[in-house]
Amino acid sequence: MKEKYIVKTGNKTWWALIAASILLIIIIKNIFKNSSLETIRTFMIVFSIFNLIYLFIYKTSLSKVEGYDYLWANELPFYLCNIGSITSLFASISLNPTLMAFCFVEGTFGALLAYLMPDGGFERVSFFSIMGLGFYGYHGLLMVINMLYVVLGLYVPSFSELIPMLVYNSIILIVVHFINILLRKNIHPKANYIYTIDATNPVLKMFYKILPIKCLYLFLTYPLVVLLYAILVYAYRLLI
Repeated sequence: MKEKYIVKTGNKTWWALIAASILLIIIIKNIFKNSSLETIRTFMIVFSIFNLIYLFIYKTSLSKVEGYDYLWANELPFYLCNIGSITSLFASISLNPTLMAFCFVEGTFGALLAYLMPDGGFERVSFFSIMGLGFYGYHGLLMVINMLYVVLGLYVPSFSELIPMLVYNSIILIVVHFINILLRKNIHPKANYIYTIDATNPVLKMFYKILPIKCLYLFLTYPLVVLLYAILVYAYRLLI
């Protein structure tokens, strides 16, 4: 059965998982369409905690996968999606618009990119394996959580959160870059959370050629983030 449900970008199983994420959003929206703000907030807190527990189980379970190059220092929660999961909990608790904007825009986009461009051995795996359920299950749930901020009416996309969101993102990049440096000196010589040191995919390599300075080259992605943000804001206004 495992071989029957191989996940590879663009294949039937991959599309089925995308469809399942969309369906889950629709179901949750209908369940909570007449609920109070406090009920929705409580649900989002619980959902965010569940996602973090799922992430912890997924990361620790990778140590049991035969042939997977497991190193605990490479599975710490410093990837952009993992930071998005942590942020979603604080966003759900506080309903802070900047945090919700970060989750909705960068969190959703990051989770979708993980689906579109998986690496590290996740490019072709069975969904019913530890790697499949972990990687695709986790990122699928993260996409759902991040979209729900808008779908459930907790966050209304507006340009007022754009600058604060970019500042928050910049702080994350700088902090994670120093974490990478510390890990490389003492524990993990190839630490590369959020790709602050090595550009490992074609898109990031293009930016690094333009600005060959570690960490700072990632700031060249900001015009794309601004464009994505603008598209989402205007799309929301057209649909409402």
